[in-house]
Amino acid sequence: MAEFIGLSGDYGSGGGQILRTALGLSALLQKPISVNKIRYNRPTPGLQAQHLTALTTLKQICDAQVEGAKQLSQEIKFSPRAPHSAQLHINIGTAGSITLLLQSIILPALLHETKLRIVGGTDVAWAPSANYMQNVLLPALSKAGAKFDLELNARGYYPKGLGSASFSSKPARLPLKPVSLVNLGNLERIRIISHCANLPKEVALNQLKSAKKTTTDALGDIDFDESIECREKSETTGSGIDLFAYFDSGAIIGANALGEKGKPAEKVGREAAEKLLKELSAKKPCDSHLADQLIPFMALAQGYSTIETTSLTEHAQTNIFVVEKFLPVKFEVSGSLGEPAEISVLGAGFK
Repeated sequence: MAEFIGLSGDYGSGGGQILRTALGLSALLQKPISVNKIRYNRPTPGLQAQHLTALTTLKQICDAQVEGAKQLSQEIKFSPRAPHSAQLHINIGTAGSITLLLQSIILPALLHETKLRIVGGTDVAWAPSANYMQNVLLPALSKAGAKFDLELNARGYYPKGLGSASFSSKPARLPLKPVSLVNLGNLERIRIISHCANLPKEVALNQLKSAKKTTTDALGDIDFDESIECREKSETTGSGIDLFAYFDSGAIIGANALGEKGKPAEKVGREAAEKLLKELSAKKPCDSHLADQLIPFMALAQGYSTIETTSLTEHAQTNIFVVEKFLPVKFEVSGSLGEPAEISVLGAGFK
C-alpha cells in the first residue's frame, strides 16, 4: 500500500478547496490521501452534501476504500484503485454546487469515458456557475487536450437546488499541452445570459438591461450576444446573470451575479457588470476564477505553462499547495494576493 499523503484543511481559507483538489488528484494518480480539519473555518465545519457526494462518486469510479464518508465528518481517508469508465446518476440532495462537485471528478475523467447526470445547484453563491464552466473553463481545458462537455438541463438555485446538468468526458490526449494565457488582445464582444425561474420574465429582462447599460457606459459601443431564459413555473426559485467578454486572442473573461430576496433585478445586473469591468481593468487574459481551476492541469501538462491572472486568490494559492504535494513540480508566482499575478510551472508530463 502506498503511503498516505496527509493534508490539513486549515490551510488558506479553510474551505473545501483542499479536499476537492486532493480527491481529484488522488483518484487520477492512485495516491491515497488523509485529510483532516475539513472546512475548518466554516460556520458548519466538515463534509457538506456536495463534498460527501464527490467522495462517494469517486469511490465508485475508483473502487476506493473510504473512511469518514458521513455528513459533517472533519476527517477522511481515501484509497483509490485505477479509475474506470462510469455512467452514473448523482443527486447532491441540496443546492450544493454541481460545478464544485465536478472539480474533483474531471481529473480522473481525463482517462476514461464518463457520463454523469447530476442534480443539485447550477447557480449558487461561492461557486462557478454552470454557464461559466461551459463558456470559460472547459474551452480552456479543450485547448490543452481535455475532452469534457457539460450540458445544462435545468437551473437550480439556493435553497432547493433541483437543477440538472449532464457531464461527459472522453479520454484526453495525454500528455496535456501546456496552458498559455499571457496575451489579452482586443475585446470583440460580450455575451450576456440572464435567467430566472418561478419569477416573471421581466426579472431576467431587467437584469440584462441593467448589465448592458452599466457595461456600455464604461466601455462605449460594444457588440452584445444576448439571451434570456425564463421558466415561470418551476420547483426552484431564483435568478442570475452571466457575462462573458470574448477577445481576439481567444481569452474569455467571465463574471456573474445572483438574485436574492428583496434585491432588485437592476441591482443584480449592475453587480455582474461591475464585477466584469473590475476583471477587465487588470488587462490580463485569465480571470481570477479561472486561475485556480487551471492549476492542476498546468502541473499535469508537458512543458512550461504560464498564465497571467487578473487577481491572485487564496484558492489559487491553496491549489498550488495541494498540487505540489502530489506531483514533482514547483510553481513560480509573481504577484501578491488580491493583485494581478503571473503563475508558471514546468509540468510533470503525466501520461
